[in-house]
Amino acid sequence: MQDYLNIFIDKDEYPSFIDNYLNTKTMVRLKYITQFCGCDYTNIYNPLFFFTRFDHSLVVAHMTWHFTHDKKETIAALLHDIGTPCFAHTIDYVLGDYNKQESSEKDICLMIRADEELLNLLEKDNIQPEELRELSKYTILENTSPRLCTDRLDGVLHTCYIWLHTHSIDDIRKVYDNMIVLENEDHKKEIGFQNEEAAVRFVEMVSNYSKELQSNRNKYVTMYISELVKDSVNKNIFNLEDLYSFKEMEIISKFADNYKTWKTFVKADKVIETNRKLKRFNAIGGSKKRIAIPLLKKGNRVDRVTILSTKADIIIKEIISYRGKKYGYVKEIKNIV
Repeated sequence: MQDYLNIFIDKDEYPSFIDNYLNTKTMVRLKYITQFCGCDYTNIYNPLFFFTRFDHSLVVAHMTWHFTHDKKETIAALLHDIGTPCFAHTIDYVLGDYNKQESSEKDICLMIRADEELLNLLEKDNIQPEELRELSKYTILENTSPRLCTDRLDGVLHTCYIWLHTHSIDDIRKVYDNMIVLENEDHKKEIGFQNEEAAVRFVEMVSNYSKELQSNRNKYVTMYISELVKDSVNKNIFNLEDLYSFKEMEIISKFADNYKTWKTFVKADKVIETNRKLKRFNAIGGSKKRIAIPLLKKGNRVDRVTILSTKADIIIKEIISYRGKKYGYVKEIKNIV
């Protein structure tokens, strides 16, 4: 983890002000929520190390500081995921939000006001909670897809390195070190690339990231856990509100105690894909198409990489047209009981 984090730390001007926030109960809670929405708990995936929402938030804060040196936007970056429940976007599936995956996060202001220490720190830094509600105004941190921002950037990079093992630390560093702040079509600041080779390498990473998050492998894990959550709530084993206060391991303990297939799920190492519908628990349905089309500076021109690079354009078109098989299943699990 530290090797990955070190890539993004501004060595010349470390933002020590964020350290004051790291031990607040709101931030500490994120140490017990996995970034990969529960995929760490099964051998279907094999992450290099345990990467949490806390780790992601820290990386995004350092990235944001590197590109902006703006204190308020950096603090917003650190706090941007504080409304995340256990298993993160898996709970969007519980709520029926397969495509946007935006329903499960609690209002950031509500989370701040429930933590007196956090509220006091923001007051000392002259930041009102309401200033952090609309993160889209901080365009380096948050931007609508397919535009690039630090939140989306870390999602791509850590997925390829930690989760899928398709790229090395050196690959990540080379891509990141080539990035600069540019002006986009709306005359707003956006991070992008100053070299076509680095931009294309990043778009290749986006391809791995996007396809995996649409895969039946990913959908199976997400949907299996979401079905356990729904069934647990229906049986009063826990309630949805507990997902914002419990640790994931506390919820997992309840899964292990109440569902025979949990141990099988933990040991499973393969999702079988098929176009034939089976009478068993399947991964099925829509998923959010995650994509990033960064800016590229080529000579004196700044435009989307798909306009300035034929290689990147081919890759992005292939991502957009990508369709996997319809269903995915684990041979040993016929239902979720």
